[in-house]
Amino acid sequence: MPSPPRARRKEDARARILAEARHIVLEQGFEALTMRRIAEAAGYSAAALYLHFENREAIARELGESGMHSLLKALTEAAASADEPVKRLRALALAYVGFARIEPETYRLIFMEPSFAASALGGKDEAGAAAFQLLAGAFEALDRAGRLRPGQDLGGLALTFWILLHGTVSLKLTCSAFLSPPEEDLLAAALDSLLNGVLAPEPMGSKQPER
Repeated sequence: MPSPPRARRKEDARARILAEARHIVLEQGFEALTMRRIAEAAGYSAAALYLHFENREAIARELGESGMHSLLKALTEAAASADEPVKRLRALALAYVGFARIEPETYRLIFMEPSFAASALGGKDEAGAAAFQLLAGAFEALDRAGRLRPGQDLGGLALTFWILLHGTVSLKLTCSAFLSPPEEDLLAAALDSLLNGVLAPEPMGSKQPER
């Protein structure tokens, strides 16, 4: 069993390698990510790099999975904060844009860098699937409560919701000069439009959900 100082050195080395790899992908694209270039940026020999990671795909997986787990954590906390499904959808939307605002580089990496996601997550994106299920779960709860109009495609609604989230975030990250309203205001309006089209009228005398 390695001594604590040795373990800390190994953790520090991995963190440095991942930080340099993230920088390379964001600055030059995924195709520029090579073990040689990462080693040079991190100040290690190429041989030393292989002591920590098998190849560049392993580094990409670490970056992608770490980012998705961070997003999943934010969404899980948001989903737990609201029992009522409409409130939960609004909480999820706020958590999603909040994550992108706090970690814009991570968001760009896992969602906006061409070719990165497929290589990074390798079709085994369990955290991403769990995050999407949180979005879908709110619509499933609405359906169980009889709040949706008949014939709604629950998976399609969850996908549309994610498109609204990602579209708003990516536009704010790339075109903020032309998209001045806050993300929260943009998403509130978009989510209202989506829900107005799919929510069933409530029975007379029932309380309208808070918005």
